[in-house]
Formats: sequence, C-alpha cells, structure tokens
Amino acid sequence: MKPILILTALEVERQAIEKHLTNIETENHPATGTDYKKGEYIKGDGTAVSVIVGRTDQTNVNASLETERALEYYKPAYIFFSGVAGGLKDVGVGDIVIGQNVIGIERGKEKKDTFFPRPQFGASSYELERLASNYSTSQLWKNRAKELLDAEFNPEIKVFTGTIASGEKVDASIESDLHKRIEQNASHALAIEMEGLGFLEVCRTRPTVKSLLLRGISDMVEDKTTMDSKGSQPYASQNVSAFLFGVIDNINFGNEQSETPTSKLTEIMTKLYPGGLRENGIWENAGGNLALIPLAQSGKGQWVEAIRILTRGGGGNITAKTLIEAVLQDYAQNIDLLALYKSL
Repeated sequence: MKPILILTALEVERQAIEKHLTNIETENHPATGTDYKKGEYIKGDGTAVSVIVGRTDQTNVNASLETERALEYYKPAYIFFSGVAGGLKDVGVGDIVIGQNVIGIERGKEKKDTFFPRPQFGASSYELERLASNYSTSQLWKNRAKELLDAEFNPEIKVFTGTIASGEKVDASIESDLHKRIEQNASHALAIEMEGLGFLEVCRTRPTVKSLLLRGISDMVEDKTTMDSKGSQPYASQNVSAFLFGVIDNINFGNEQSETPTSKLTEIMTKLYPGGLRENGIWENAGGNLALIPLAQSGKGQWVEAIRILTRGGGGNITAKTLIEAVLQDYAQNIDLLALYKSL
C-alpha cells in the first residue's frame, strides 16, 4: 500500500497531525534534504497505514514547490493539505471547512482605479470531498466533535463544504483593499488562506492522485490577534487534524485498483479544467454542446453532471474518446490521460 501524504504550512499544524501517529521517524529527501516525518496511523478497523507528513511553509509559491517535490518522491495515492485559515462568512473559530474548490484572488490586471480579476481555480478530488462531507454528518464525527469542543471559542464545531479563497497576504481588516476585493470577486468564499491554490494547482497535474484541502478556522478577519492569544491556532489545528483522520478511517484502500473509467475521467477533468466545461473551450472542442449541460454550478459540479450525461450517450456529438483526444491537445504528456485513453 502506498503511503498517505499530508502537508501543512505551520509547525503547529504538523504537530497536531503527528499526535495521531506512532513510530515517528524523520526522513530526508535525498536531493534537497527536505525533512519529512514518517509514522503509522492505526485505523479504526486495526489496519496500519503509513503516513508521511511534510511542512511547506506559508504562501502558495512554497506550497506548490513542496507539493511537487513530495509527490514526485513518495508517489502517493492520496494527498491532503491540513491547516488553519481565517473565516470570512458563516463559519466560526474551531469550525472546519472542506475545500470543495479554491479560488486564487490576487491574479489580475491593475489599472488606475480598477482591478480586473483573472481568478485561478483548483478543486479537491470529488471522491474525497464526498467522503468527507458524509463523514461530517456521521454519529462518529458528532461524538468526536463533542470531545474536541472548547466552548470558550464556540458552542459547537460545525463542518462546512465550500469555496476557500487563497492569496499571498493575511486578511486582517474588513477595511483593507484585499478584503474589499474578496467581497467583490469571491463573496461566496467561506475562508481565506495562503497555500491551497498552490497545493491544488500541482495536484491537477496528477489527476488520479486523490487530493483534499481541509481547513480549521482559527480566527475571523477582525479578531486575529485576540484569538491567537487564546490559543485558537492549536485548537483549530487539533480539530481539523482529528477530522482528517476520521476521513482516512473511512477510505477503502483495497478499492484503489477497482476504480471505473468513468470515475477516473471525472477525476481527471475536474483537476485539469477546474473552471468547468467552458475552460479552454474543451467541451465544445470535443464535440460537446454546452446548451445540453446545466452550467449554473461550480466547475466540478459541471464535470460530474457532464460525464454522467456523456456516459448515457448525451451531451452532443461527443464521447469519452473524443473528449480525451481534445484534452490531449492541451496535455499531450499526461500519463494518466494516456493510460485512460488506451483502456477505452
């Protein structure tokens, strides 16, 4: 069984992960000397799983570099990014956000008095996102959440699934230009952080590696200093790491080799084209008709629905084969695509 790879940005986040592991040893990358912690996690059914924990440091640039390095070295089947984030809407300190997708908020064109956004997108694996969402409503998690709860922060620990905003700056004031930009261009985002886009951008190049972004809310925009002084970062790190290992408990590792071509295609398309069917004109380039697909949803949602329709013979003059052929025009060397194409 391949190891599970877990990345964090801060040391407090890594320490929270390590509390769930036994037999921890330090392992160094042979070329760069990058340090990783290697340990074992014992699942609820008694199965031992090898876990590698790495720390990227802050910013999307660092996250992308370290994600690429770790993926290439360990070649895992599953990779997670776990850590804290600032809350933007609906959430409270200690809550958990399952990162269905991430939006990069700082890319764009700045003119005299106007910023024209050119957002980037990333998406977690559909399979892991759904697994995490289902776990969040289970009695097992509800019981665990009661054990973790510190009522000084909030009366309960809630779990949300949605969009996370990602940039290179800490949003510490609702009066800041950054915050106003978020409200204008990413008003649906539940939380803000600095690594998720870099993480998922690298994961998209390996679409059959299952990836998931999880965040624990450590503060809201205006109360960061106050919450930090109360220990909100260790608290949020504790909560999100416990949730993560609950998700891992529910992964059926024996099912890795039985994934269907349809599920593989969905995974690949949501990773390579997280913006949806319109991105790069991919659906129409493959012979598809956009008018036949419900587009009033996230990019990931579009792909899930489109592949479902495609497998039933709909969606226009398009098949799985013509779709992959069109994608290969953009990603000619992608080994996951080539392997899937040969299997059809």
